[in-house]
Amino acid sequence: MSEFFGKRRRGGFTLIEMLIVIVVIAILAVIVIPRLMGAARKAKEAQLRANLKQLRDAIERFEGACAAWPPTLADVMAANGAAVSADADGRGISVDRNGYNGPYLVTGSGVLPVDAMTGASDWTYDNTTGEVHSSSALAGTDGTAYALW
Repeated sequence: MSEFFGKRRRGGFTLIEMLIVIVVIAILAVIVIPRLMGAARKAKEAQLRANLKQLRDAIERFEGACAAWPPTLADVMAANGAAVSADADGRGISVDRNGYNGPYLVTGSGVLPVDAMTGASDWTYDNTTGEVHSSSALAGTDGTAYALW
């Protein structure tokens, strides 16, 4: 019997030690993962704000040059005045095609920027007011709907 108590323990971890390590890792994951997910959403919101600013600036420049809102949102990317899609905006004001000095928005892909919340170029555009918004039905981290941004 004295031989049994006198033996040294072999190297390695016990089951209890392994369970403690797993629990600690799980607790850290519960703390860290939500913060990472929040950071991804904030990054998408920042991209949405940047895209909206680009679009709104392009719409304002179009209106300043052509004395009317763009008939469609894609008209801010038209190569010349002849490529504008209609003769009048939503208010019935004639687009001055000769005053067109665009394109007012240029992207690497040649298409409208993507709405970061919907993943598509499906912006809500009102050609009677020149307002553009996200078409997402979700709400931002501040509680306001993206469609109101």
